[in-house]
Amino acid sequence: MEAGYDYLLTRRKLQQNLLTSPAIFLIVFGVLLLAAGGAYYGYAALARADLGQLEATVPNSGNSSPDRLIPDGSGVTGGSGGSLVTDAVTPELPPAVSASVIAGQSLAMGDALNPDAWTNPLAYEATDYRTQALLQGFTPMRVDQALPVGSQAQTVRLMVPAIGIDTSVSELGILDLGNSRAYQTPVNAVGHIPQTANGGEANSSWFFGHLESPIAGEGSVFYHLPQIAEKLRNGEEVNIITDNGAQQYLYRVTSTQVVHQDDIRLTRSGSATIHLVSCVPRLVYDHRLIVTGELIGVK
Repeated sequence: MEAGYDYLLTRRKLQQNLLTSPAIFLIVFGVLLLAAGGAYYGYAALARADLGQLEATVPNSGNSSPDRLIPDGSGVTGGSGGSLVTDAVTPELPPAVSASVIAGQSLAMGDALNPDAWTNPLAYEATDYRTQALLQGFTPMRVDQALPVGSQAQTVRLMVPAIGIDTSVSELGILDLGNSRAYQTPVNAVGHIPQTANGGEANSSWFFGHLESPIAGEGSVFYHLPQIAEKLRNGEEVNIITDNGAQQYLYRVTSTQVVHQDDIRLTRSGSATIHLVSCVPRLVYDHRLIVTGELIGVK
């Protein structure tokens, strides 16, 4: 009888252990979820706190008039959007550079050296040297020389030499989501809002691209876009080139700003401006970084 009683006790303990194991697993799993959630919200708060670092403005840069807000989406029109500035001065294009790799020389840090190379000046290669082939050959163009909206072919290529962006461009369609409509997401390319101006035209052009797309795998064409703000603060010039297959148009970046995703609006300035847009901050994506430039040249 004692042996049988011991067996019953042992079996009861085994049953209790089996019942408590799922409970322990659920508790541990819940704790891990809470910890992961807390870590993510902590990261998100820190990331949002740093968004101010993505904003910069070039002093006295504007040839263009202040932006005029219009509704996002289907309300965007392709009209001229206002009179053009007629007293703008002819813009100064990037200077020609015939530099080569600087090696084996003593070089002092300062205005002559790009701040990106201060940690290793002997291996410095001028940014202009790497990008000069793209920037050469442009003819200066004032904002009042921009062409009428609808007169230019669609942009098929977009480049930002200072940060290594060189990507194809596709026209975005509008998806019908039942109760709402939204622009389709560009995949491994920059998307142009078709109701906005094309490159070289006398109104605002809007281009959207992914900062990164770790889940959907739709590319990261604007991964380096956040670097522009620091370059502007360092006094560096950042240019954007649009290419429609027949002509290229050169824009000079004048500002970067960050807005919440619910506050973004497409604008038309009435003059030839360009806007590059991507989602920030990384892994949160509830704000939009807007890089703005103005037309200064044609090739």
